[in-house]
Amino acid sequence: MHRTVEEISLKAWPAFETINHHGWVMRFADGYTKRANSVTVLDKIGLDIEEKIAYCESQYRARKQNPIFRLLSFTKPEVLDEKLAARGYEIIEPSLVMGMRLSERSLNILSAINQENLDDWLVAYHNLKASGEQPSTIHKMILAAIKSEIIFASCKQNDEIVACGIGVLESGYLGIFDIVTSSRQRRRGYATAIIQGLLQWGINKGACFSYIQVVQANIPARNLYEKLGYEPIYEYWYRVGSN
Repeated sequence: MHRTVEEISLKAWPAFETINHHGWVMRFADGYTKRANSVTVLDKIGLDIEEKIAYCESQYRARKQNPIFRLLSFTKPEVLDEKLAARGYEIIEPSLVMGMRLSERSLNILSAINQENLDDWLVAYHNLKASGEQPSTIHKMILAAIKSEIIFASCKQNDEIVACGIGVLESGYLGIFDIVTSSRQRRRGYATAIIQGLLQWGINKGACFSYIQVVQANIPARNLYEKLGYEPIYEYWYRVGSN
């Protein structure tokens, strides 16, 4: 299951360009998000590790990007991790992939969500993040490139969007991404409502499993996901090099 979830999650957040070098999958999306701009090894790390690292580095630097490796716990990446550390790669954002079977869940989820179009959802997402940034063209291109069935969801209070998120359905697996709540409306159940609404949407369309990714240090989010029924499946972390 680990590899299946990982492959589906990569499809759910597509890159613009992919290179497979002896099972080392390099993804490029003009630098937007580490997930879409890093090397993922889905199988055993294999031999000729130094040569493969050097080749991957050359491809990222040719595109004026820092090389980033995304290491998956179920591939036993200790040797690769050590070699990257020796080359000065910094470890960042240890994360969890959490999952939940949906086949035995009740369909009586009462959370109502609204379905938005891509442009309106992007505006709401960036407003809720309150980062001061305008919606990213690259972010929009990634979302528009998703070939799986997708829903851009929001939760409103007095006709104002107070939380939003995305559900991506592929082969019965529902991925939940980009959950964000207004800083003024936290601890009021809106993140729970968004996730439950997305789960209901997925169940209605035949989803049998849901997965969600979370930074390990984000304890409030992990507690919420566990309360909703998600359990850890595997870990991953990034090693980031310099240009």
